[in-house]
Amino acid sequence: MLDQLAEKDQARGESQFLFWFGVGRSILLPCHLCQEAFRRRIAMKQQNRAFTLIELLVVVAIIAILAGILLPAMAKAKTKAQGIGCLNNMRQLQVCWLMYAEDHNSLLVTNNDGANRDSWVGGWLDFIPTNPDNTNIFLLQSPIGKLWPYNKSAGVYKCPADPSQVKIRGKPYRRTRSISMNGNMNGSVNWSFDKDYYYYRRLFEIVDPSPSKAWVFIDEREESIDDGFFLVFLSQKFGAANQWGNLPAIYHNAAAGLSFVDGHSEIRKWLDPATRSKIPQGQRPAGAYMAPRDVPWIQARTSALRN
Repeated sequence: MLDQLAEKDQARGESQFLFWFGVGRSILLPCHLCQEAFRRRIAMKQQNRAFTLIELLVVVAIIAILAGILLPAMAKAKTKAQGIGCLNNMRQLQVCWLMYAEDHNSLLVTNNDGANRDSWVGGWLDFIPTNPDNTNIFLLQSPIGKLWPYNKSAGVYKCPADPSQVKIRGKPYRRTRSISMNGNMNGSVNWSFDKDYYYYRRLFEIVDPSPSKAWVFIDEREESIDDGFFLVFLSQKFGAANQWGNLPAIYHNAAAGLSFVDGHSEIRKWLDPATRSKIPQGQRPAGAYMAPRDVPWIQARTSALRN
């Protein structure tokens, strides 16, 4: 019968093709039937081109491997960028501090403790929603903030890596600052005043430690910061040996930014577990934080014994 169909097609002048249906099976079909068969086979193949389960699992595994490689690198890059921003803020505040001294006959800007309104910054930070000081930018500005005229940017008073917030009516707001000043740099006479050590009132008095070693500003822990006065116990009169007064920040991979009298800034990596320990968010430090390597380092750069 097929031969008869072929003969009829040939009589009509139509081409014939040998179409294969599998191994050892073939049939001679007219051109239009052959094309239709090809189209059907192509359509069937296209319907079966979906991914198999194994192929999908391979793709997921590759994505997971790439994420495992790239995410830590991206986190490190973010931390490094925040560290650069922190150093920049420190340098800018340090320039303000030096300019103030130049404009006031070498007198250093006041550094009072407590919820004062007469210092380089004012107010008292905590995590109490009803405390307006947490978000009050006017405590940085003139006439309260004595350094404001030299750099009218609120951003320089806060480390980019500081995550601290306070909730007001259930909505989170960022606090205004994370930076404090060395309490021995024209700090107020308070309960921790140690007469055996220098309290520098004028710029030219800062000789020991040298300007390149004497620090001025520091990143303070979000749980520790309150006023703008950073307390360092210089002897055992007010605190135990190697005890922190206030706690430095650990925002930059267990490190904090500091500025120095000569104008430079640096990131200090803390070494002791107590300094690097985590405190539950929203809570104040409890107990004594003993750091036999970190505290002597900061003490040597805070002040010196009087002769």
